[in-house]
Amino acid sequence: MPSPRSTPDHGYAMTHRKPSLTRMLVFALASALTAGNCLAADELPPALQASVSSLGQLNGHALACKQMALSTRLRDILIHDAPKERAVGEAFEQATQEAYLAQGQAGKACPDCKSLAGRVDAAAVELRRAVGQAH
Repeated sequence: MPSPRSTPDHGYAMTHRKPSLTRMLVFALASALTAGNCLAADELPPALQASVSSLGQLNGHALACKQMALSTRLRDILIHDAPKERAVGEAFEQATQEAYLAQGQAGKACPDCKSLAGRVDAAAVELRRAVGQAH
């Protein structure tokens, strides 16, 4: 038997099969079914949508006001307490970006760390309630 290097195509045909149409269709179907399990941000239950958006808004304010410890805490709350869904992450990121930009454009004074931390605590409680309602 000739070695793979001695064949004109260097053994490619022997070691790597071209994907068949059936395999590609199976893969496409599996991908579509998996993608269907992810909710869009507007498909989250209303209480969960509101609480995740609230956390994102607080995160945007924390980032704009250079409160990095609070921003880290907000992300930790989301990671530990929210469902691991694409829609949750997207809602959080969208609210973060909107609040960050609004804080900069409005030129408002930043809230003090203590009051912002109190709002973070309240938002964390609301998220836990919303997650309990979603299940």
